[in-house]
Amino acid sequence: MLKSIKHISLIMISVALILLSGCSGGIKGDEAKAHINKFLEAVEAGDYELAESYLHPERPADLQIFFEALKAEEAIDFSLGTEIVKYTGFSSSYYDSTVNGSAYELEFDAEIGKREVEIEIEIVSNDNGYGIYNFDIDT
Repeated sequence: MLKSIKHISLIMISVALILLSGCSGGIKGDEAKAHINKFLEAVEAGDYELAESYLHPERPADLQIFFEALKAEEAIDFSLGTEIVKYTGFSSSYYDSTVNGSAYELEFDAEIGKREVEIEIEIVSNDNGYGIYNFDIDT
């Protein structure tokens, strides 16, 4: 009986250590916010080449075309400045099978010039790199 209790205790301790070690990975909120802020600063400055360096290698995009179309079609001009008004949500996963790595999604309300928008950005870290995986703007 005592031997059985020791065996069960050893198994429980092993499982707890495995679960706790799994919690050490992932993308931290402060790290994600800093990455997003640097990306937005590059876009505001019109430095699309620098902004593209903040994208995940699996999701390259021609940001100059994207932001010029956004300005022409929706009158959203990032060169007028971007102010994050409030963070409205986030989700974080240490492992997401759809991206084969960690994911951090941040939602926030922002003012771009005088325009109020909702922005959702997903950052992914996997074997292929780290960076912005999805960028959505709702007007």
